[in-house]
Amino acid sequence: MGESGIEHRVSRIEIVFDYTDAMDSLIRHITANCPELAHIQPDRMIISYIRTRSPGAHGIYASVQPLRFEGGSPTTKRRGRVYEMPEIVHEGREILYIVYFALPRFANLSFDEKLTTIFHELYHIGPEFNGDIRRFQGKYYAHGKSRKQFNEPVRKLADAYMRVPGAEEHIAFVRMSFDELQARFGGITGTRVRPPKPKPILAEPK
Repeated sequence: MGESGIEHRVSRIEIVFDYTDAMDSLIRHITANCPELAHIQPDRMIISYIRTRSPGAHGIYASVQPLRFEGGSPTTKRRGRVYEMPEIVHEGREILYIVYFALPRFANLSFDEKLTTIFHELYHIGPEFNGDIRRFQGKYYAHGKSRKQFNEPVRKLADAYMRVPGAEEHIAFVRMSFDELQARFGGITGTRVRPPKPKPILAEPK
C-alpha cells in the first residue's frame, strides 16, 4: 500500500511488431506511387503470413493467391467437373487476392531480395484486378517465356520506388532481419489466413 492507503499496481504492456500490418502499409504506399501498379486495390486484398519451420533460404519466400480463375471467372472446369473459389469478405468488401509472406524465411533475405520479391508478387496481380493473375501468352503464362522477361520490369519498378519521397520510411522494417525485429520489438505478430482451395460444385439433379 502507498502512504495514502491506495495500492499501486504496475501494469505491463507487451509491444509486438505487426509484420502484415506494416507490409499492408508499404503496399498501399507502393500502389499509390507506382503508376504501373495503380490498378491494385489494397482494400480488396489481405496480407497474410505463413510459418516456415526453417529460417534458411531454401523454400518459398512469398506468393499471391488469386481468388478467381482465368478472366476473373468465379468458376473453372477441370476433368469435366466445375469448381468455384470460396467467397472471402473482409470489412464488408469482397477479397480478390491474398498475398502471403513466409516468416521467418522472407525476413532473413537480403534487402534487395526482399524488395524484388515484394514487387514480383504485386506484378503477378492482373492488370484488370479481377481476381486473376497477370497472364502471358503461351504455355508459361505465369512468368512468360523466361523469368528474365518477368523480372526485368519488376526490378525497374523496385528501383523507381526507392526514389519516391517517403519510401524509406515505409520500407525501413524490410531492412531488418527477423531476429533484429524481435530484438527491437520483443515479438512479431500478424494476420494469418489459411489458403483457400477451390471447391467442386455439386451437379444439379437431372
